[in-house]
Amino acid sequence: MAGFLTGAGGGSPTGFLGIVQPLVRLKFTVLGHSSDGVRLSRVVFWPGAVLATWGAVLSAGGADARRDVLLLVLAVWGVGWMLGPVFASGAGVLRPAFFSLLPVGRRRLGLALLAAACVGYGPAVTVLSLGAVGVHAVDRGSLPVLPVALLAVPPLLVFMVALSRTVYALMGSAMGSRLGVTMSAIQYGLLIAGLFTGWLAVSSTQQGVAAVVRDGLPGGTAARVLEAFPTAWPVLAVEAAAGGRWGAALGWLLALTAAAVAMAGVCALVLTPRTPVRTSRRRFRPLGSRVLTGRPVLPGTATGAVMGRELRQWWRDPWRSLELQSGAWTGLFIGLIGLVSGVPELLAFTGLALALMTALTSCNLLGQDGTALWLTVVGAGRGAVRADIRGRQAALLVLFGPASVVLTAAFTLFSGEHRFWALASALLPAVLGCAAGVAVLLSVVAATPGVDPKYRVGPNDAGDISYQLWIALYGTLLSALPTVALAVPALLTGRTLLAWAAVPVGVLNGAVAAWLFGRIAYRRLEARLPETFVRLRYGKSIASQQQPDGGGWLDRMERGSVKGNQERKPVGT
Repeated sequence: MAGFLTGAGGGSPTGFLGIVQPLVRLKFTVLGHSSDGVRLSRVVFWPGAVLATWGAVLSAGGADARRDVLLLVLAVWGVGWMLGPVFASGAGVLRPAFFSLLPVGRRRLGLALLAAACVGYGPAVTVLSLGAVGVHAVDRGSLPVLPVALLAVPPLLVFMVALSRTVYALMGSAMGSRLGVTMSAIQYGLLIAGLFTGWLAVSSTQQGVAAVVRDGLPGGTAARVLEAFPTAWPVLAVEAAAGGRWGAALGWLLALTAAAVAMAGVCALVLTPRTPVRTSRRRFRPLGSRVLTGRPVLPGTATGAVMGRELRQWWRDPWRSLELQSGAWTGLFIGLIGLVSGVPELLAFTGLALALMTALTSCNLLGQDGTALWLTVVGAGRGAVRADIRGRQAALLVLFGPASVVLTAAFTLFSGEHRFWALASALLPAVLGCAAGVAVLLSVVAATPGVDPKYRVGPNDAGDISYQLWIALYGTLLSALPTVALAVPALLTGRTLLAWAAVPVGVLNGAVAAWLFGRIAYRRLEARLPETFVRLRYGKSIASQQQPDGGGWLDRMERGSVKGNQERKPVGT
C-alpha cells in the first residue's frame, strides 16, 4: 500500500488519481469484511431513504408544494450527512492516522481521503435522491432547465460529504474538552430520547407532515430560512432558469460550487494526519480529586479502591463522561417530549429513564478500559476479580442513583402528578439494581475492544455495543418484572396502599438482581480471565478461535458479541 500511495516501485500511476485509486480500493476491501449487521443496515436504510425522498417529492400537491418539500427534504439530507456519522460511529473506513508515516504531502493526502469518501454506497444513493430536483425542473414546464438540476448535484454532494467528515473530526477534537463532551452528550441524549418517546411527538405532528406534503410549508418564514442554506440552492437555480433568469441560475450554481470548494478545503485540513503534540503540564488538580483524596470516604478495602478508581474514571475520562451525561440528558429530553406532546405523566419517570440508561451506557466497561485488564490478570490475587466487579457496581449506583432520585423528585413535583410517587419509588430501586447487575455481566461476557485510548478520535471509539444494547435494555426490564407486576396493577386499580407496599419489593428486587448478576459476572471472569484479555487485546480474529462449541447461555452470548459487533481494533501496542 505504501508503494501504491507514494508511487515507489512503479506500483501506481503518478498524480492525484494515483493516490485516490488505491484508497478507494482499500475502502471497498475493508467494507467487504464488515459485519452482517452493517451490511443489512446498508441494504435496508439507504434504499428506504431514496424511496422516502422520491415518494415525498412525487406526492406533493402541486408545483409550489413540491418546491417546499424539496427544500425540506434536501435540508434533512444535509443534516443526516452532518450528524449521521456521529451517531453511527462513522469515523470513516480510512482514518488519517493510518497514513501518517507515509511520505505523502499532508494536504494532498487530506484531499485524497475526501475524494475517497465521495465514493461508496452512501454517496451513490445520495446522488439518486438529489436527482429529485430534476422533477422540480420538469414540473416548471421547461425541459431545458433539467441540465441545471443535474449540474447542481456534484457540488452539493461534495458539500455534504465534506461537511460530514468535518463535523465528525471536529466532534472528535471536542472530546478533549468538557464543553465538547457536553455538546456531544446533548446530541446523543436527544437521539436516544427520540428513539424511546419520539413516537409521541411524531403522532402529534403526523397530520402536520401530511399537510406539508399536500400544501407546502405554512407561511413563508420557514421556506425563507431553508433557502439560506446551500442545500436549497439547486432548487433556487432551477427556479431562476425556469423564469428565464439564466444569470441568476449561474450565480446560484457558482455559489454552491464555491461553498463546496470552501468546505472541501476545511475538510482537507481536518483530515490531514497530525502527530500528537505534548500537552502542557497540569497546573492544578483535576476537579473531583479532593473529594476522594481528602478525608476517607470510601472503605479501605479492595472493593473501595476499585470504587474510587471507577469514580475518578467516570469523572475524568471523556468517553465515560460522555456516557454519564448522555444518560442524564436522555432523561431530561424524555420529560420535555412528554411535556410538549401533552403527556405530563412522563415527567415523573425521567429519573427512571436515567436508571435504565445505567445498563445501556455501562454494558462495555472492560472494553472501555482497553488492555488495562492486564493489571487484573497479573495481580489476580484471592478475591481481586470479585472486588473489581463489586467496586464497579457500587460506583454505578453512586453515580446514577442520586441523580435518578433527584430527577424523579424534581420532575414529579413540577408535573403535579403525585399519584405516581408510589410507582416511581418502587420501580427506581428495582431498575437501578437490575441495571447495575446487567451492566457488569455484559461487560464481562460481551466485552468488545475499542480503539486504544490514546488513539481515540470520535465519540464512539470506545467500542461497538450494538449487540449488548438490546440485551441490556430487555434484560433490565425483565429483571425488574416482579416489581412491575405488583406496582403497576396496584396503581391502575387505585390501590394506593398496595402500590406503596411494592416499594420494599422493588428494593429487594434490585438488590437480588445486582447481587446475582454480579456473582455470575465475577465467577465468569475468574474462569475466563486470560481469554477475556486476549479478546480485548487481539480482537475478533483471535477471540473467535477461543469460543467453545455449544455451552450454556453465557457462551452463546459471548459468541454472539464476537460475531455481531463491529470491530474497532486498538491501534498500536
